[in-house]
Amino acid sequence: MFTKASSFLQKLTGWDENRGAQNSGGHGDDPGLPNVYNAPFFYGRITRQEAEDILKANGMQEGLFLLRESITPMGNFSLTIAHEDSCVHYSIEKKMNGQYIVSEGSPFSDPLSLIEHYQTMKNGFITTPKVPCNRQPEQEAIAFRGLSVKELHAQMKSAAKRMNANLTRALGPMRESLLMHVLQTLHERMPWFHGEISRDEAIRRLERSGHADGKFIVRRRADGQSFALTLSHENAMRHYLINQVDGESYCIDAGPRFKALIVLIDHYHNKKDGLPCRLTSPCPDPNTDLETWENYQLLTKNLVSKTSQPATVFTSNGNPGTTPPSRPPPIPRHTSNVPTRSPPIPSPLRNELRQSLGAEQLWETPNLQFGEDDEDDTITFPEAEPLSTEEAEMLENTYIDIRGDVMSTDLKSDQVILEGKLGSGQFGEVRKGRCEFGRKTVPVAVKTLKNNDPDGEKEILSEANLMKKLDHQHIVRMIGVCKGETLMLVLELAELGPLKKYLERHQTMKTWHQLELMVQISDGMEYLDSMDVVHRDLATRNVLLVNDHFAKISDFGLSRIMDSSTDYYTAHGPGRWPLMWYAPECLYYHKFDSSSDVWSFGVTMWEIMSFGARPYDKKKPPQILNYLESGHRLVIPRNCPDDVYQIMLDCWQWDKADRPKFKELKPKLHRLCKRYQQAQR
Repeated sequence: MFTKASSFLQKLTGWDENRGAQNSGGHGDDPGLPNVYNAPFFYGRITRQEAEDILKANGMQEGLFLLRESITPMGNFSLTIAHEDSCVHYSIEKKMNGQYIVSEGSPFSDPLSLIEHYQTMKNGFITTPKVPCNRQPEQEAIAFRGLSVKELHAQMKSAAKRMNANLTRALGPMRESLLMHVLQTLHERMPWFHGEISRDEAIRRLERSGHADGKFIVRRRADGQSFALTLSHENAMRHYLINQVDGESYCIDAGPRFKALIVLIDHYHNKKDGLPCRLTSPCPDPNTDLETWENYQLLTKNLVSKTSQPATVFTSNGNPGTTPPSRPPPIPRHTSNVPTRSPPIPSPLRNELRQSLGAEQLWETPNLQFGEDDEDDTITFPEAEPLSTEEAEMLENTYIDIRGDVMSTDLKSDQVILEGKLGSGQFGEVRKGRCEFGRKTVPVAVKTLKNNDPDGEKEILSEANLMKKLDHQHIVRMIGVCKGETLMLVLELAELGPLKKYLERHQTMKTWHQLELMVQISDGMEYLDSMDVVHRDLATRNVLLVNDHFAKISDFGLSRIMDSSTDYYTAHGPGRWPLMWYAPECLYYHKFDSSSDVWSFGVTMWEIMSFGARPYDKKKPPQILNYLESGHRLVIPRNCPDDVYQIMLDCWQWDKADRPKFKELKPKLHRLCKRYQQAQR
C-alpha cells in the first residue's frame, strides 16, 4: 500500500515502490531505507555550492530542484531550487517529534510530503519546486565522502543482524541509534585511514604521494585513544591532533565536536573551518584494494557531470568535470602514489646495471635502446582517409579468408606488389603494397630485408614463426612469407598508422575514446597471454590503427614464447631494448612474462592519456631507476581522471605479483569507457 510520499514519487518521477525502481530506469529501492533516500532527486550530503553547480549545469529551468542532506546538523535536509538564473535554498529542519518543517511552516511526516505540499502552495517560497533534477541511474546518493547512502544502509543492516536485533525496529524507530553505533568504526573502512603508524611514516607516505593542497592521511596514535590528521598545504606538512572528548566526541583543537571520526573528516572535506584548506584527496592506505579506491573516487569526483540532464559540464579538453569551460582545468598531481617497498636487488647487480646505463659509449650506440625508436626505426605512415566501420569490417573478413588459404605455403614474388615506403627498421624497410590472390587484391604492409642480411633473415623468420600462430582482431595478422630476391613478411595493413602519431595529431580526443583504444589493446594482450606469448615491446608506436576506433598490436620482433617450465622468458643479455617501458625485473634479471607486459601496458596507457608524450621526459636511465626505486612513478597526465590513473599505478607495482592480469584490466577499462561515454556524448 502506497504512503503519501510514495504516491508523490510515483506521480513525479515514475518511481514505483512495489517494483523498487523508477519506471524510467532509475534508482532501485531498498527495504528499510526511508523513501527520501530512494528519491532520484536526492543527492545525499553534498555542499551548497555543489548543489548550485548541479542545477547550473542542467539549465537552471525555473523550478528545477534537488534535495540534499544538510552537512550539519545531521538529520536535517536542504531544498535547492532554481529561480531567475540563481539558486534559493530552504532548510528543512527535523523536529524532536520526528516531523519536518521549513521555517515556521506546517509540519510534515517526511521531506517528500513537504516538497509535494510546496509544489502547489508557496507559503513563503519565492518559487515552487516543480522540475526534479534527477541523478543518473548509476549515480548513488552520498552519505559521506566515498560512501554511498545504500552502502551505509547495508552496513547498518549487517550490524543489526550481528546484534540479533529486530530489523524492523532497528531500521525504524531505533535507526538513529543504530547509525551512531555503525559510524563509530566506519573510518576503518576508508582509504584515508592508515591505522596505527608513526608520524614519520605518515610524512613518508604523503611525500611519496606528492604534495597537493588538501591531500591528507588520518592515523591512530600510539596511545590507542587519539588520532592525528596529516595535511599537505603549500608544499608543507601540517599535523593536527584529533582529540576524543569524554570518550564520545571528536574534535580538532577547539573546533566543532562530532560523534564519529568519519563525520569529522566529512565536515572538513566540506569546510576548512580553521584548517588552512579543505580536505581534498586522500593518500590511500597501501592495503586499500582497487575496488574500494575506485568506489571512493567515484563518489567524490565529478558530481556535476553525472546528472541525468543533457547539459553536462566539461573541462576544456572535453572530459567531464565540475568546473565550467571558462575556468582552467584542475592542476594534476606531480608525483604518483604507489605503495611500494625497497626492491630486493643485490648490490653487485644494481651497480652493474648502473654502470652499463651510465656508460657514455653505450648511450649513443644501438646496443641499448634508451627510449623510443630512432626516427629511422619509426613507421611513419602518411595520413590516410579513415576507413568506415563497414569498410574496416569487410577488410578484416577478407584478411581472415585469405590468411587461411595461404598460411600453409609461401607467397610467390609476383603476388606481392610493393609501393611507397612506410618506415625502416634495423634490418630493412616497411613498405605499403598490394597482394594478389586470383581476382582479389588486398592492401598489405610488407617488411622487407635489407641487403639480404643473414641476421635480419633470422629475425624476420623468427617473427614470422611466432605470428603465424596468432589470430585475433586486435593483433596485426601475418598474411604470409614471400621468399623471392629478398625475404618479405606480408602483414595486414592498418591504414592510419601508429597510435603515437595519431595521438599527437588528435589532442582533443575524449576520455571515452582513449579508453576505448585501451580496452582493445588489453583485449589483444589478454589473447597473447593465453597463447603464452610475451610481447616485450608494447608502446603506442607499436599499436596501429585501422580507423579511429579500431586498434591492432603490431611489431613482434622482440616477442617470444615463454618457457612452459618456468612461466617466463629469460633474455640472454640486453639488446635494443625500450627501457622506459620495461618493468624492474626486466632490467635487473632480463626476465619477461605477462606481468612485465602489464607494466608496459601501464606506460602505454600513460602515453595515450598524454597524447603521445615521451615517458619520463628527459630523464636518463640511471635517473629513471633511482626514481622508480624510491617509489615514484610517471606523473598523472593533465586532465587524466583519477580512476584511470589508479589503474596505471596498479600496473606499476614493483612486485609483479601485485600487478593486475590483463583479464582483470579489460573489464575495468570497459566499465570506465562506458561511464565516460555516457557522460561525454
